[in-house]
Amino acid sequence: MDVFRSFADAYTSGLQAVLDEGSDIPSVRDPLSKASDFGRNDRPYREVIAHRSTIENPTSCLAVTPHLPVNLSYCFGLLAWSLDGRNDVDTPAYYRRGAHEYSDDQHTLSGAFGHRLITANGNQLEEVVGRIERDPAHRRAFALVLEPQDNFRQSREYPCAVGVHLFLRDGALVWLTMMRAQQALTVLPYDAFLFMGMQQYAAGLLGVPVGRYIHQAGTFHFYDNETALARKIADDPALPASLPAFPTDPEGAREAARELVDLESRLRVAAQAQDTATVDKIAATPAVTDFADVARACLATHAYRKLGDTTSLVTSRAAEPAVADLISSI
Repeated sequence: MDVFRSFADAYTSGLQAVLDEGSDIPSVRDPLSKASDFGRNDRPYREVIAHRSTIENPTSCLAVTPHLPVNLSYCFGLLAWSLDGRNDVDTPAYYRRGAHEYSDDQHTLSGAFGHRLITANGNQLEEVVGRIERDPAHRRAFALVLEPQDNFRQSREYPCAVGVHLFLRDGALVWLTMMRAQQALTVLPYDAFLFMGMQQYAAGLLGVPVGRYIHQAGTFHFYDNETALARKIADDPALPASLPAFPTDPEGAREAARELVDLESRLRVAAQAQDTATVDKIAATPAVTDFADVARACLATHAYRKLGDTTSLVTSRAAEPAVADLISSI
């Protein structure tokens, strides 16, 4: 099993593994799948089966490369949306074009990971955390994303994630994400950020340090027309960047999550309403927790861009230089 200090190291190594060890696969033909561009194009790809990587420090959750800049506002927006258990399509569409093409009804994304884990069938995340609290050696702390009904629906939505498995080992929370399919180049940075953020939140609820993060995929792949870009990143490795850790006590973790969800919602609504005054107020008011304060700077800068303001930059006391650079590039 490959063990890495940071996500950036795991990301670069994973791309190299697909380049070196992958098999060439013809295009998916299903018109309900993005893998066929919803029936519009052939998309042959290269894959490794049963790929797994372990990240020792889940706060080092960003891979910085000039060849494929990460959309940090989308990272924070997706985490807030997921921790709130929502499945509306308009929130991810605010951060990233193309979200609506995954929706059957143009209003919801029923396969949304956070919705499946937190609200669709009860709060599975809190339930499995509770199991570990009651029995630290528990092996049943598995929360499901994929459901049997997904195999009987005709839908554009078939979750890429199967579920997450939590373990309290050596006094720290180990988190295993199981993906049925993982696009290794352009999607992995967002999936990994999301689940490492959720891991930190769950560790805080337990009042324990965050442990190893393990990401396992049935098919780990990128498309043929992405090969040149993947090779550039493999040859010029992505650099790690870290975010402030979530608080490691239950109330602090809940506060950080509440702040993140509230900031995301208020800034997005204000930007969509062309309410500059509200964006100005939030931009000028530091958050209580360091994690949420970095999110505030990022999401407020994104809100200014949505308002047509290309110069205003919101800073955070808690952002390390590499993260501050990502915010300034929004």
